[in-house]
Amino acid sequence: MLRISHISPFSFRLLILAGALLMLCLNSCSRVHSIRDARTIVAEADSLRNAGQSLSPFTFHLSPSKSDSTTIASAVSALEPLRLIYPTAYAHANYYYGRLLREAGNQPEAMLAFLRVVHSRTPDHAIKGRSYSNIANMCRLAAEHELAYDIYEKAAEEFLLAKDSTNYFYVTNSRAYECAEMGDKEQAFHILKIIEQTCNDPIILDKILETKANACIKIQQNDSAIWYSEQLYLNGNHEPTGLLIRAQAYDNLGNRDSALYYAQVVLSESNYYGDKYNALYILTHNDTTINVEEVLSLTSDRADLQMEYTETRAVFSKATQLLREDLTHKPDLRWLYAILLTLAIVAIALALYIKRKHRKHQLISQQVEDLQQKHDELSEQNLLLESNLSKRQKKMLAEIEAFCKTIQDDSDLKAKLSWNNFDKMCEIVDDRMYGLATKLKERYSMDLNNLRICVLITIGNFTNKEMATILSYDEHTFRTIKNRVAKNLNVSGKNMRDFFLKETIGA
Repeated sequence: MLRISHISPFSFRLLILAGALLMLCLNSCSRVHSIRDARTIVAEADSLRNAGQSLSPFTFHLSPSKSDSTTIASAVSALEPLRLIYPTAYAHANYYYGRLLREAGNQPEAMLAFLRVVHSRTPDHAIKGRSYSNIANMCRLAAEHELAYDIYEKAAEEFLLAKDSTNYFYVTNSRAYECAEMGDKEQAFHILKIIEQTCNDPIILDKILETKANACIKIQQNDSAIWYSEQLYLNGNHEPTGLLIRAQAYDNLGNRDSALYYAQVVLSESNYYGDKYNALYILTHNDTTINVEEVLSLTSDRADLQMEYTETRAVFSKATQLLREDLTHKPDLRWLYAILLTLAIVAIALALYIKRKHRKHQLISQQVEDLQQKHDELSEQNLLLESNLSKRQKKMLAEIEAFCKTIQDDSDLKAKLSWNNFDKMCEIVDDRMYGLATKLKERYSMDLNNLRICVLITIGNFTNKEMATILSYDEHTFRTIKNRVAKNLNVSGKNMRDFFLKETIGA
């Protein structure tokens, strides 16, 4: 029997080293198997998606004793340290994990999973487009329609890169839907027209009809909303969404019988609490045949749905807040600053060395002196040009302000600007404001309505209400369009006039 006391110190060290090497090898093998298993799990999930199946009822071959969400979570965890080596597998794992989390109601964690996808280095634009689409949908359910519009635009860009026209049309329709939710029917129809010109998929065309109906009902164009929903129904689409729009339109028109009929159909067929909530409103306010107890029962049901809606929206709002934090997150650039500082020090040292060398050569010194003299002359010329330019800009600004003052005090602004003749109006604005109309059209692709808004803002001294009246908008619609124009110009609403004046005088 071998005793430890009989082992030499050297042999003992060899045993310890051999044990350490064995542990390292076992750990490496475990890591290899873990990564291999994770990629296999992702491949299985891809196969399911391609076959049109859901992950929820599926049992993975590698983990038959675990739930699908646990299995996908383990794949995400295994791929996380190697996300730069396997970016596509990492992105796909996070996408499936996000979908499962959404189904489970964990929207904040799902948002984080989708954000990991869009920040990954995968060249798979389709999976990024799907992730952006999920993010935008969560924004929509949180009633963050402007943010949802922006994210759907990102999804559309990814699907274009992936050459996935079907999903591109779907998310483009979703962008139009968000415009409809914000009351901007004109922009919604403009986006939908782009789809109609190139798409012949009947399912997508039905979605367009649904969006058009929604856009009309949002601005109380009830007859149009009914017409679009009827076309949707005639196409074989009997989903509750179109029927609810028709019920709301009839309710707005005072046609109680039709409103009640379609509201009852929606209530019996829809599983979405939002549809039921709106249908109950129509029933409780229009059905004169029900007694007090039935009214109270319907009111109670509607209150329960309102509570469910409020709780659900709060969850999606938490997820959206995570998105906003991600959008405003600033990366840690301290390492970059350190590199730049090092380069600056090296550059300064090199410059000093070169300068000492140059002092030894009279000819080079003379050349430097000549160049400096030319530089000084150019600087003087530049200062003179800047002075002349400043004077000219002040003169231009004074003339523009004087013109604006006359327009502000003029009781017939539309006549003086030829308001109803767009080309003539542009000529007047260009003549009196140094080409402002042409600059806005060429640099920012301004259309008729947006350009008129910019002209009114430049003239100044008008309230939003006054400008809305001049443009024949209601004040809410005007504010929405004005804010979108400001966003496209990357300027705040209160600084728009200064921005236009600077564009005009070239400041």
